[in-house]
Amino acid sequence: MLLPLIIAWRFLLDKKLQTLLVIFGIAIGVSVQIFIGLVSQGLEKTLVNKVLAYSPHITVHSKSGGFSDWQKEADRLRSNFPEVEAVSPNVNNQGWIKLEKMTIPILVRGFNISDTERLYNITAAIYEGSSPVNDNEVLLGKELAERLGVKVGDEVSILTIGRQTRQTVTMKTVGLYDFGVTKINNAWVITNLTTAQNFIGFDNEVTEIELAIDDPFQADVVSDQISSALSGEELYITNWKGQNQLLVSAIVGQKLVTLVIQFFIMLATIISIINILTINVFQKSKQVGILKAMGLTDFSASLVFFYQALLFSLVGIALSFGFLVVFLRGFNKYIVTAQGLPVVKVTVDYRFIGLSILIFFVVAMSTAIFPALRCNKLNPIEVIKNA
Repeated sequence: MLLPLIIAWRFLLDKKLQTLLVIFGIAIGVSVQIFIGLVSQGLEKTLVNKVLAYSPHITVHSKSGGFSDWQKEADRLRSNFPEVEAVSPNVNNQGWIKLEKMTIPILVRGFNISDTERLYNITAAIYEGSSPVNDNEVLLGKELAERLGVKVGDEVSILTIGRQTRQTVTMKTVGLYDFGVTKINNAWVITNLTTAQNFIGFDNEVTEIELAIDDPFQADVVSDQISSALSGEELYITNWKGQNQLLVSAIVGQKLVTLVIQFFIMLATIISIINILTINVFQKSKQVGILKAMGLTDFSASLVFFYQALLFSLVGIALSFGFLVVFLRGFNKYIVTAQGLPVVKVTVDYRFIGLSILIFFVVAMSTAIFPALRCNKLNPIEVIKNA
């Protein structure tokens, strides 16, 4: 077993430039293939995070307009569906905020703030003041507060139309938040659940129950499971994939394009290995014929080319890690926004890298079959005679 390895090594050293070119080709091919895959994953996560940054994965609505026994429904969702990581009952209602002569349309949102951490992480978004704890306390978005000239501790008047009444309530601004999204900062007035319920005459009801799950791309599957489990009840369920079908189609299309590119990069790399090994059979046919005449078996002669494929693959893969580091650092350093943030946040997925290398290694080793079969057919007497 050692002799074929020594012969393979000497054959490779005999054609140093050819060997180096093949190794560099393998290294570039593997590193580019993995890099494209990581960028694709990063782009997918970036798009999904932007869409879902302040949106629930699944929303459960009541056809009657509100949940009267929402605690029971929330507990049932938590216990029966392990995929669900967060359950947030809330009350939403359109309204207007007034200060002196200015009246601005808003969306009053009532939460149990602790339930929203996985969905919106409101606590982390508060840059001044604190969360609303008592009744008639609100959080205002950065842009809305600046438009109104409101600071923490100021009072504002909010007008809304409830189920039966139209009323104006004075609220105390206890905090200011910034989600980094101007539309939300301008529109959401956040308060506790009780205040929102009282404000629009909802008693102890909520308008909807928002859910976050462990894998956002399973939102349609989980929402179907919830629909089946709660069938017969006056509920209807929406999910982010159903509401963003164009984006989902774009992500799927991008995945397919990436797979096609990766496939052809691997194909080109594999073809180059096959070509070099096949050429080596012709270039070294005289030496192989002499070795066979001296007693080298067909199996050992075939192993020479398997070892060549092994050496090409191992050295090329090792070198590819260096190229991959350069690609990733260059991408994260130079492909950035005006604020200096990465356009696409590319993270290292070790599982994906390991799987990609394993697939390449298996396919690359299989390429040695063709030159090995050709080597088996070499007749040492004819080779030496015609050399």
